[in-house]
Amino acid sequence: MEAVRSAIVVKSLGASALLLLVLALAACGSGETKSDEGRVSIGREPAGVDSPAGYGEDLAQSSGGAVGITGDPATLGEFGRKVVKTADLGLRSKEVRESAARAQQVAATAGGTVLSSQVYRNGDSVTADLVLSVPSEEFERVLDELRSLGQKVTTDSISGQDVTEEYVDLESRERNLRATEESLLRLYEKAGNVEEALSIQRELTGVRGEIELVQGRIKYLDQRSTYSQITLNIQPVTSPPPPRPSWDPGDVVARAWEASLSVLQVMATAIISTLVFGWWLAPVLVGGLLWWRRRNRGPRPAATES
Repeated sequence: MEAVRSAIVVKSLGASALLLLVLALAACGSGETKSDEGRVSIGREPAGVDSPAGYGEDLAQSSGGAVGITGDPATLGEFGRKVVKTADLGLRSKEVRESAARAQQVAATAGGTVLSSQVYRNGDSVTADLVLSVPSEEFERVLDELRSLGQKVTTDSISGQDVTEEYVDLESRERNLRATEESLLRLYEKAGNVEEALSIQRELTGVRGEIELVQGRIKYLDQRSTYSQITLNIQPVTSPPPPRPSWDPGDVVARAWEASLSVLQVMATAIISTLVFGWWLAPVLVGGLLWWRRRNRGPRPAATES
């Protein structure tokens, strides 16, 4: 009986091994067939069959796109830097109003706008303050035209702030927040109860608020780097006063009159100060005067009897 059982086991193992070998060979054959079919569909064309029009061009474009993606990122071009430019310009002009109007025309011609414009009078002089926003590529040219509007340039300062690093960081942060938002949306769809849904909704609201803040900052940096700001101050040309004569009788009389008034003012101040601060001396002076008069009064003569 044991010999029969051993024979049966041996036969079973042999049959199983043979079956596994057949399956392995079948799998290898199908893999080779699929590989060959793939190579034929991409690399070769069956004999006697015409390829469709544009097939080679599409394949070349697809290959070119793949190479472009896997190539060196430096070949994609240099990243445009974000620079916020500002300028402060001061002018002296004979016609302040006319120069201010021409400055607005210069900004409009360059494709910019006037953010603010103030023309005000101070006594007999007129002063103008303007804030202009012009495209950054026209910044230097507009400044040159504005300098020519006045007879003299009193202030000319230019500054720039590179915000490229902040801009790139904001874009990266926005991508991360977008990915977090998508993950939260997937979790929200799979929420098992109301409590989980509300918790995910709160997190989603906070993430969307941060996305709005980041987008607002990115938009602001885009606007400030695309358009440059120029602050313009225009003041009138001041004429020097006429020379004064070496000796002027009227000037002498005026100075003497002012000096006499100063002396009278000093005297009046001294008298008033004495009266105000010396009122408490009056009782003492009166008492001393009475005591002195009684002391100096002589003895009365004795009365004579008739």
